[in-house]
Amino acid sequence: MQPCHRRVIKLCKEIRMSELTDAAPDHTGRNGAIRAAIGLLQGVALYFLFTAAQDKTWPATAPALFAPLCTAAIFVPLIAVSGLSHLRLRDLVIWSVAVALISFGLAWHDIDRDPVIASLTSTSTPRNLPAAHLWLGLSAGLFIAHSLIVAAASEHRRIASYPSYFATAWKLGLQLALAVLFTGLFWGVLWLGAELFKLIKISFFAETLRKSWFWIPATTVALTCALHVTDVRAGIVRGVRTVVCNLLAWLLPLLTLIAAGFVVALPFTGLAPLWDTKRAAAILLIAAASLVFLLNAAVQDGTRLAPRDATPPLPRLLRGAIIAASLVLLPLVALAGYAIALRVGQYGWSPSRVIATACTLIAACYVIGYVAAALRLRAPLPVLAATNVATSFVILASLVALLTPLADPARIAVADQIARLTAGSVAPNKIDYLFLRFGAGRYGIESLQALAAQPQTQPVAAQNAAEALEKRTRWAATPPQPPISNATRAANITVAQPPGASLPREFLETVWSKEQRFYLLPRCLVAADTCDAVLVDLDGDGIAEIILQPRAGPVGVFHSIDNHAWSFLGTLVGSACAGVRDALIAGRFKIAEPELKDLDLGGQRLRLTPSADCMSGPISIKKN
Repeated sequence: MQPCHRRVIKLCKEIRMSELTDAAPDHTGRNGAIRAAIGLLQGVALYFLFTAAQDKTWPATAPALFAPLCTAAIFVPLIAVSGLSHLRLRDLVIWSVAVALISFGLAWHDIDRDPVIASLTSTSTPRNLPAAHLWLGLSAGLFIAHSLIVAAASEHRRIASYPSYFATAWKLGLQLALAVLFTGLFWGVLWLGAELFKLIKISFFAETLRKSWFWIPATTVALTCALHVTDVRAGIVRGVRTVVCNLLAWLLPLLTLIAAGFVVALPFTGLAPLWDTKRAAAILLIAAASLVFLLNAAVQDGTRLAPRDATPPLPRLLRGAIIAASLVLLPLVALAGYAIALRVGQYGWSPSRVIATACTLIAACYVIGYVAAALRLRAPLPVLAATNVATSFVILASLVALLTPLADPARIAVADQIARLTAGSVAPNKIDYLFLRFGAGRYGIESLQALAAQPQTQPVAAQNAAEALEKRTRWAATPPQPPISNATRAANITVAQPPGASLPREFLETVWSKEQRFYLLPRCLVAADTCDAVLVDLDGDGIAEIILQPRAGPVGVFHSIDNHAWSFLGTLVGSACAGVRDALIAGRFKIAEPELKDLDLGGQRLRLTPSADCMSGPISIKKN
C-alpha cells in the first residue's frame, strides 16, 4: 500500500504542476490578450521616455526620476507578464508593486552615487540612466526572486520542493532566451520585407521601421507574445530543457577532468605563475561557476540521482563526474579567496575586489554544500538541493548589499584608501586620485574634497587631491606646473653608478619641457619626483650617456654632443623585466655589441627593436 500511496501523491503533484504550467484552453486567449496589452503599454511608456531623452524634456531633465522610471518600465511589465498565469491576482499585484519599488530605489541610489557621465570632453554630462552593473545585478536578482516566488506559489508553500524550483527557474530562463530569439527573428523578417520593397523604390516600409513610435512598441509586443506562447506551450519548453540539460551534462566530465588536472599540476608548478597573471581569482571563479552550472545541468531535478519507479538512473560516468566536480570545487574556490586576500593585503580594497569577494562568498556556500553532498554517496540529493536553495537567498542578500550603500563597492574602496593613507600604510603619491575623482562617484569626490582641505596635516595628498578635483575628465592632462629649478632637478636625481659621480651642469640646465617627446621623459626632470641615474658610455665617444630610472615608467637614455647640448635618445626596451632596475643601480651590467646590425638605406638607418617578453626570467644580482 505504501508504494501505491506514494505514486498517488506523485501523480497529484504532477497534475497540479501541469495545471499551473499549461494554461487551460479557455484562459489562453484571455491571458494572451492581457499580455499583449501589457507589452503595448510598456512600449508606449518606453516610447515617451525615449522621446523625452531625445528632446531633453521632462522627465529626462530630472535624472533622479528618469532613471527609476526607465528601470521600472523595463522590469515591472516583464514580471507581470511572466507571473500572470502562475500567481493569484493579489499576489501578482503585490509582487509587481514590490518590483517597482525595488527598481525605483536601486536606480535612484545608482544615480545619486554617481550623477555624472565620464566624458572625453571637459563638459560634465548628467547621467540619466543606471549603470551597467545595476542592470545586470537587478536582472539576476529579479530572475532568482521571481523563480522562488512562482515555485512556492505553485505548491502553495513558502518553501517549495526542489523539483519545482528547478523546473520554474529553467522554464523562465528558456522562455526569456526563446523570446529574445523570436524577437530577433521578428525584426529580421521585418527588415527583409523592407529591403524587398526598396527593390521596387518603395521606402515607406523601411522608414516606418526606423520610427521610434513603431519599433519600440513593436519590440515589446513581440517579446511579450513570445513569452505567452512559450508559457502556454510549457511541454515544448520542457522538451527543450531536457535536451539542453542532457547536452550540457556531458560537458561536466570534460571540465571536471580539466579542473582536476589543473589542481594536480599546482604542486609541481607552484603558485607563482598563478599570481603572475594578475587575474587568477577571476579565472578561478569563472571555472567554479561553470562547474556549478554544468553540475546542476547533470543533476536536473534530482529524480535521476535518486531514481524511483521507471525513472532511468544517471550513467555512472555522470554520477562520478558530479562527485568529482563537487570535490574539485574546494581547491578552486580556496585559491580564488587566497588570491583576493593577497591583493587586498597588498593594495587594499577596490570595487572589483569587493565584487570578487562577494562572488567568492557565494562560491564558498556552494562548496560547503556540494562537498557535504558528495560525502553522502547514497543520498546526496537532499543536501545538494538545500544548498542550491539556500545559496539563492545568499545571492539575493549579496546583490542587495552590493547595489545599496550597505556594501557599495565604491564606498568600501574609498573608505579603505583613505584609511590606509591616514594610517600611513600607503604613501600619498601611491593613492589612485583619478579613481577617487572619476571611478568612485560622489564617495570619491567627497574624499578628495576632504583631503584638499587638509594642507597642514596631509600636504602632498592635499595638493594631489586639489589637482584631481580640477580635472574635468579622466584623460585630461595635468594642469601645467611652473618649471622646476636646476637645484630641484639635481636634488631629484641620485647618481647610483659610478659611485661618487655627478650630473653635468649642462644636463641639469636643459629645458626639458620643450622636448618633442615630453610624455616619455622621466618625471624627475620636470616635476617633484625622484630618479636613479647611471652614467655609462654606450657609443664609445668618451662621453657617458645618462640612464635615468624613475620610480615608475620607462627608463630614459640621454646623449650629449661635446658634453654641452643634451638630447633625449629614447627608452630602454625590457627595462620593466624583473631584476633589471636593481641590476642597473648595483652596476651589475656590461656593454654588449648588438646581436643584429642596422640596415642603411641611403643614409637612413633602420634598427630592430626587440620585443621585451622577459622570457629569460628575472635578473639576479650576483655578489662578488
